[in-house]
Amino acid sequence: MGSSLNKPLSDRVEDIDNQSSMVYDPWRNRGDVNSTYHSSSSVTHRRRNHRLSPLEKQKMKNVQSLDFSVNDNLLQRAESEKTTKGLHLKKTFGKWIICLFLGVVVGCIAYVIKMVVQLLQGLKFHYTNHYVSKGLQSEAFLTFSGINLLFVFLSSLMVIVVGPLASSSGIPEVKGILNGVKVREALGFKPLFGKIISLVLSYSSGLFVGPEGPMIHIGSAVAAAISQFKSSTLGFYPSIFSSYRNDRDKRDFISIGAATGLAAAFGAPIGGVLFSIEEVSSFWSRQLTWRTFFTCVIAAFTTNFLLQGIGSSPDMHDTGLLTFGFSRLYLFRYSELLCFCFLGLIGGLLGAFFVFLNIHLNKWRKEKLKQNPFLRLFEALVVSIITSVVCYYASFIFDCRYQSNIVIEATVCEDQSNTEMVQFFCPDGMYSELGSLLFGNQDQALRRLYSRTNNMFTLPPLLVFTLISLLFSIWSSGLWVAGGLFVPMMMVGAGFGRLFGQTISMWFTNIDSSIYALVGSAAMMAGYCRMTVCIVVIMVELTEGTQYLVPIILAVMVSKWVGDFFNESVYEHLMEQKSIPFLQTKPPHSTNSIRISDVMSKNVVVLPEVCQVRLLVNILNSNNHHAFPVINSGAHDIQRLYRGIILRDHILVLLFYRVFYRGTGEEIYLDENFDFDKFTTETSKSPPQLSEMNFDQYELDSFIDLRPYMNSSGMTIHNTFSFVEAYKLFRNMGLRHLPVIDINNEVVGMVTRKDLF
Repeated sequence: MGSSLNKPLSDRVEDIDNQSSMVYDPWRNRGDVNSTYHSSSSVTHRRRNHRLSPLEKQKMKNVQSLDFSVNDNLLQRAESEKTTKGLHLKKTFGKWIICLFLGVVVGCIAYVIKMVVQLLQGLKFHYTNHYVSKGLQSEAFLTFSGINLLFVFLSSLMVIVVGPLASSSGIPEVKGILNGVKVREALGFKPLFGKIISLVLSYSSGLFVGPEGPMIHIGSAVAAAISQFKSSTLGFYPSIFSSYRNDRDKRDFISIGAATGLAAAFGAPIGGVLFSIEEVSSFWSRQLTWRTFFTCVIAAFTTNFLLQGIGSSPDMHDTGLLTFGFSRLYLFRYSELLCFCFLGLIGGLLGAFFVFLNIHLNKWRKEKLKQNPFLRLFEALVVSIITSVVCYYASFIFDCRYQSNIVIEATVCEDQSNTEMVQFFCPDGMYSELGSLLFGNQDQALRRLYSRTNNMFTLPPLLVFTLISLLFSIWSSGLWVAGGLFVPMMMVGAGFGRLFGQTISMWFTNIDSSIYALVGSAAMMAGYCRMTVCIVVIMVELTEGTQYLVPIILAVMVSKWVGDFFNESVYEHLMEQKSIPFLQTKPPHSTNSIRISDVMSKNVVVLPEVCQVRLLVNILNSNNHHAFPVINSGAHDIQRLYRGIILRDHILVLLFYRVFYRGTGEEIYLDENFDFDKFTTETSKSPPQLSEMNFDQYELDSFIDLRPYMNSSGMTIHNTFSFVEAYKLFRNMGLRHLPVIDINNEVVGMVTRKDLF
């Protein structure tokens, strides 16, 4: 079966750009059951019902994968024989120390961000309220909008300086990395620094963005930096962290960092763990659960400790960021469960609507604005001005109301500061309904919507607030500023939830509209990001609303089902727009009848076990492949019998250090000057450039034995495999390359991530 491939090795060298898998489309002529899966212009789609177009595949062509599999070579096996229980415990203990340090650092960053945001917002409203108190509307507006404009300008300018990776939430990039995609510079120092500064300014500017998404990216970047602790620029590679400098351990620490960032932002350690499991991580283990929970607790404790005055008080108060009143008498009636399900229906519809409009808007930005910094800055400034105009002047639409109209429920234990409303330009003793929701920070607006009071808001202001929040959340998401979506979506959900609750209270008695605001927030969050367990736990940890688990669970489940009927979550669609080849848990339905031989790369460049340096140099110069199967040519020197696989970077290291073979036959020698520690240290660095290596004639005629350094336990599949089973194996094992062999164990193909789309 492999006779058609038994040509001289030099004749099989093909550039990756000419590989048939990049051109061949097995779905092209399948016109029966799969006819509905032809490439379409639809920007959004349902899960597992989308196939990438040739243009989308072309954009992903140069995206590389991470290598999560263990390089089980002879050096690794020799080192394992010398590894004692003490060394194993040392490495495990080191992971816990890194987790402890990670939790403290992320907690401190969250504290600094919150304090600086509080300071900037305090200054903004201090100067604005100075003119409000004097009744000077124009001066107050100019001050309010001018400060917002300045903050947005500086926030967008920071993104322009450090790069687009500092904008938006960063969750699609983190998800892609944890799925096995190499997103270059996504977790570097520049995006980390730029995201912190941009987030502080954008969140203080009044834009409809939140801090939690960027905090997830920040936590992931901090985790990558602490666990690797190296600098290729400075040539700094301390040996104490060398055992963690591999894609597998780095992936685990990034998963921990993502959870820690959310836990620090929301004060929700359990929610952070579940978020990492349910949303961003593609690989998980029981050991990782323990370390993630430990780190999240440390981060939440650190932030809480610092926010309470660095231990100035002997008491710890963990009341959540958005305290929800505790009812001593009334919860809800069974008949209201149908209403909560209806809230889930609304949340799912609005969530799908948000995804549809926002993804189309981001597609327009990508095509029209592109990476032009001036256009991106101009758009951000325009959105800031319009947001300031609407939030300021919308507060004049409705008449002022008396503060005495607010009825505080006597049976509810609640922080009464939640009932403090914004006077705006109203007379003393009165307040502005929309001003209390739009003319202030988002945390205060949520507290007022969750307030366990009656007659605080009327229906028209709640409707207007919901529409304003939804439309500006759609517009603000995707600007070149750092910002997330959790808090804006919670505001939208709380708005329509309280609106719905007060509407049905006109016909039924004992309806608590604040419960509907809480459930509506959960429904809206599930509607746009399609998480379930994580959303429920985050809402409970945020609000301490443990009495309302059943309504929240019902609304979240219904919202996810409804949203999934129309499209995928916003993060899946954003990854497609960013050309991140994300592998879902299962392949598309249209691939059920495809074989792996239909999509694999057939022109595979292979290497002999003992290879001449001249041949290695020629092969590396002639293609861009990142891995090469190592073969044995058999008794007649014409076969391609699979023996293992070796990465391009490892070959470059062997060439750079002239690790030449000194044997004369089939024996294998382990070079004492290039042992396991030396090999792992050098391969964890940036690979040397082949163009910088100068070989003399003697060196070109020398040989390199690849057997001690190749992965001899790499996964392979038979060419009769179905596409679906090969996809599952590749996805679940976290592979980068998957050689395909025939019945004679000869290499006949290669599968990489791009072949699976």
